[in-house]
Amino acid sequence: MVDWFFVDQTIAQLGFYLTTTSQFTLIFLTPFFVRKDLGAYKHLILLFSILGIAFASLEFVLYPVLHSHNAGYVFFTTNRPLRVSNFILTILLAVYTGLYSFTISLLAVQFIYRFIAVFHPKDLKYFNGWYFLLSVLYALWFGFQWAIGLYKLNEVDQYSLEYMRQVLVDVYDVDISQVPCVIHVVYQNVANSTHSLIRWRNVMCTFNMAFIMIVQYGVMIYCGSRLYAEMEEKLSMLSPQARKLHRQIFKTLLLQITTPTIVLFSPIIYVITVPYLDQELSVPTGVFLSGFTLYPALDAFILMYVITDYRRAFQCVVTRASRST
Repeated sequence: MVDWFFVDQTIAQLGFYLTTTSQFTLIFLTPFFVRKDLGAYKHLILLFSILGIAFASLEFVLYPVLHSHNAGYVFFTTNRPLRVSNFILTILLAVYTGLYSFTISLLAVQFIYRFIAVFHPKDLKYFNGWYFLLSVLYALWFGFQWAIGLYKLNEVDQYSLEYMRQVLVDVYDVDISQVPCVIHVVYQNVANSTHSLIRWRNVMCTFNMAFIMIVQYGVMIYCGSRLYAEMEEKLSMLSPQARKLHRQIFKTLLLQITTPTIVLFSPIIYVITVPYLDQELSVPTGVFLSGFTLYPALDAFILMYVITDYRRAFQCVVTRASRST
């Protein structure tokens, strides 16, 4: 039998080391080696890097596990850092998912910034000074909304506990009543009846997650499609140097649509929709979660590869380091 704890932890550790290495590199290069005409976009890059490190670090501490079973899923951890209580660990599980929402929301903000930089450059003032906090609050709100929704709407009750008890014993050798967790079950069987009741509290959790993802993905698709369709005309009025930078950043954004679609959005869409089919299945979907921490590393690699300033800065640092040794 596959040791899913080992698989999840191995991927989480890989994501942690790749993310921290790449994001610390990005944090080092951005203020000292990248030209100033990136403007407030630098601040977004730095904030995204810090968020990526926090996301990967919390996963490294918790090693959360996600398992889909028939009409539901369970999200839990068997790790107990500093021997904290199940209550605190459950909150940390919710915070972890909130960081996921914070990540995709901040990615949407980056698309908004590039859209405004090309079509309404005068409005870039709303990303400078104290206005920058608006971008942070936007992403923070959706992070909070996701976390509190998961924590309250997927709160464990006796039915959901019994629904997941045996599968966790069979697959992970874990007593679900002894570990911090949240459980999502769509349908509840009724005694002496062939009908099932819809558990609307859990269903509202799905609506909440779907709403957040639709908003963020919709922003990215709208801004990206407008940039693709009209950017050349707008850039013709800019200097050659500015045109080159905008095209590089646009290539970055295209990759930042494709990569999160595969790594961030598709797995969650599968996890939150498959319970409604109520199929006889038991899938250790925790490997999806472990893969989330790989995204900040992928994003950093995309940025450092596509934008010339980052590529040159990285080569410069490596050259200096090799000479000094």
